[in-house]
Amino acid sequence: MSYASNKLLFPYSRKGRLVFFFSIFWFLSGSFLFLHTLILKNHIQEQQIQTAERALRTYFEHNGGVSGTHLSLQNDLPYQLDFIRLVSGKDQLLITGNSRMDFSGLVELNPLEQGAWIDLKRPKKQGNWLLVSQTLANGSIAQAGKNDSGSGLAIYKKSVTDAYWFFILSGVIALGLAFLSASLIRYPLRQLESDIEKGLKQKSLLFQESREQLDDLAPLYHLLEQIFFQNRQLIQEIQSSLDNVAHDLRTPMTRLRAVAEYALQSDRNEPQLYRSALSDCLEESERVLSMLKVMMSVAEAEAGTMRLELQEIDVLKTLEDVVGLYQYVAEEEQITVSCTGESGVLVQADKTRISQVWANLLDNGIKYGHESGNVTITAERDNGEAVIRFYDDGMGISETEINRIWDRLYRGDRSRTKQGLGLGLNFVKAVIEAHGGRVLVTSSLQEGSCFDVRLPLHHGATQKS
Repeated sequence: MSYASNKLLFPYSRKGRLVFFFSIFWFLSGSFLFLHTLILKNHIQEQQIQTAERALRTYFEHNGGVSGTHLSLQNDLPYQLDFIRLVSGKDQLLITGNSRMDFSGLVELNPLEQGAWIDLKRPKKQGNWLLVSQTLANGSIAQAGKNDSGSGLAIYKKSVTDAYWFFILSGVIALGLAFLSASLIRYPLRQLESDIEKGLKQKSLLFQESREQLDDLAPLYHLLEQIFFQNRQLIQEIQSSLDNVAHDLRTPMTRLRAVAEYALQSDRNEPQLYRSALSDCLEESERVLSMLKVMMSVAEAEAGTMRLELQEIDVLKTLEDVVGLYQYVAEEEQITVSCTGESGVLVQADKTRISQVWANLLDNGIKYGHESGNVTITAERDNGEAVIRFYDDGMGISETEINRIWDRLYRGDRSRTKQGLGLGLNFVKAVIEAHGGRVLVTSSLQEGSCFDVRLPLHHGATQKS
């Protein structure tokens, strides 16, 4: 089983979490201050421009220049304005009460230019002046200005300075909030860590009380309980399977050692005796190697590293070869084995591996069959697939075990009396899937089982009608 590891956006280290939350809180405070300053700026500008517009309109109302054509400039400028500029064609008139003002930039200034905080010499640049413009009844244009550096602009600059210092201060606040948030997020994990540690000490992982207190983590607690019990069950099964493996390996190893010791202790000068002992040792070592090869093959199949030497094979012929090899074993168990099917059912497969699959399935049928029972093997085509079925009338498989027989090292309760490693069916499933096929099983207790193997037909195989 493999797990894909992806880099997630949320950091899991303590330092990473602090930086993450600190960045968020400080960014939010900075965004709030920026928006607040921007809104304040627009409000001050609008207010100052409206004040200047009212002052300009009031001035000309008092001097008859708004609704009439006769203009009298007898009244003084209102305090809200520093100058009034009248433009009529090429003629310009400047009215001001500020003798220190530099008017050199006004001559070229567009009389319709208006806005807040403008530079008179470079209107596209930011400056200190408020400009408003109004068209009079006689067709001339009145443009008024107010140096705002001591009022609205000063308020805005002070607010920017305050916002800057508050932004620096908010960094300290953001750091405190980051510590608090990281601690709050870590709290349920610490609780979970404590519960797991307690559960491991007590060899029990029941989190009923914790699940009720932490509703958001209830699914996680439930999954942990499942994993815990599955692992415990798996460990028990592995221990039991390892005991079986040790037992199965102990027998040939004990016989091998006994034969070797007998030969060594014999003082007779009989070459045939030593030849027979060596032959027995070789036979037992081959049995051990065969068992180890099966275990390694299963490991390769599960890891997906099994190398297949694919070739076109006739399914029925490989089945008949395997049946011939097991005929003597079947006769000893008083099991009748029959093999029927269509000829020319061709698949692209590794002949050795597929023969091992047939051997495992046939061996199971013989091993768990009834005395004087039958094992029937059929091969046929079905919807572009080669379908191979192994029927037996043996002890069958219970409903609680039927989904677990493919697991590595699993052996059912009724199969523990038989010699085996619990690797055969796991190996069968892995090899068949490596060939792009599938294997299914149906069974009833005391009635027998049917293993259904399906492999894709080779493209060279012709479909019979």
